[in-house]
Amino acid sequence: RAGERGEATASRQRSAMVGARAAPKTAQAPPLSPPFLPLTEPLVHGGQREGYDGELTLTQAIFSVTNIIVGVAVLSVPFALKQSGYSALLLILIVISITSTTGKWIGACIEMAARCKEAAFEPPNAWDYNFLARISIGRRFGAAIGAVTVAELWLALVTLTLLNSRNAAVLGVASEASVVATGALAVVLLFVPAQAYAYLSLLSTLAMVACVVVIVAATFTMGHWACPYRQLGEAAFLRPENIPRSIGIITFCFAGHPCFPAVKTGMKSPSKWDTCMDISFLVAFVYYASFGLLGYLVFGMGLEETITENLTVVPGALLCQTLAAACCWVKVQLTLPVLLNAIVVSVSPPREGQPLWGPLRVMLAFATAALLVIVALALGDKVAAVASLCGSFAVMITSVIFPAVVYVALSYRFQPEKMAQAEILEPCFMIAFGTVMAVMGTYLAIKDLVA
Repeated sequence: RAGERGEATASRQRSAMVGARAAPKTAQAPPLSPPFLPLTEPLVHGGQREGYDGELTLTQAIFSVTNIIVGVAVLSVPFALKQSGYSALLLILIVISITSTTGKWIGACIEMAARCKEAAFEPPNAWDYNFLARISIGRRFGAAIGAVTVAELWLALVTLTLLNSRNAAVLGVASEASVVATGALAVVLLFVPAQAYAYLSLLSTLAMVACVVVIVAATFTMGHWACPYRQLGEAAFLRPENIPRSIGIITFCFAGHPCFPAVKTGMKSPSKWDTCMDISFLVAFVYYASFGLLGYLVFGMGLEETITENLTVVPGALLCQTLAAACCWVKVQLTLPVLLNAIVVSVSPPREGQPLWGPLRVMLAFATAALLVIVALALGDKVAAVASLCGSFAVMITSVIFPAVVYVALSYRFQPEKMAQAEILEPCFMIAFGTVMAVMGTYLAIKDLVA
């Protein structure tokens, strides 16, 4: 029996071996794909759950956005009316309508971004322009928009430095000395702790308010206003050859769209983002349109590139002239370190566990400021042309074209049923408008710079 059991056991083993050889090999599972596929349920329910753990109320969000888009660029808006006539008021309305719409699309893009697996690997406060570019089109697009954003910051630095040299000239300081001092002081203020700089930011805002109030008060002391229609007739209403230049200057006023994602993700009630946009841009329209119209009515074709220079011809307005130039100088000088820091962070972001201002980042800050001084000295008094170049090229891309492109790309990815033919027309129009104005405005700005 023992022999029979051993033979049976051997027979079973041979059968098992034959079966194993005959059995087909099991296909190995492919490696997991990178997490670039949409979820069936959103990670953050933008419309169903209020907030991304943010703390900003609607009022605070409105103040934040208004502070971003309402600034010292208003001093060049009257010059835009000088270029294109009263029709520039319509241009202001058009630019605000477009940029407020693209601002709403940025909010919609944040909501759709919350539905992708990439969002699980980055906190909401890191959902910036680069993040939106990467998840919508790809990493190369993210790198490209990052480069354009740095270019926008750089051109804004140059524009504001030239603007400050104009204000310094009103105060009796040589433009060259002002440019050097502005660059040096911007680097020094870069190392002020953030908590202390918050109070300087408040001083900056108050200085801008005081500057506008003083300029308005000075105009009402004048016994005679230019009233361009009496001088020019119908030419005071429209000069079409300058429309791209004026659009560039006006668009420069709305160079803050890359900051919008941080405000959106910081809200307690992100579903109120569109309301925030509507109110903030309404305030901006009143601010820019009323100040630009007043400056054009008062000084007409005698307007300088910054209206503070026109106060020098107002009889008995020496005090107003000095106060306006000084307040504007303070506002610009306290804004420059913020832009300079943004450039340094973009090129060399701080690393965890290392000093905030290591030798490399300090050298980069000084090199950027030195280059700023050299470029500003070379450009001299062409502040309007630089502002138009920044608005036409960089801001047109970051505030008009980029939000429209990302909105379309993410909508096709997450909400294809909503991208009907009628709904695709508006972003396509924005892209076309931005592209045409960017090309024409950039060409004319460069032509003015080299003239």
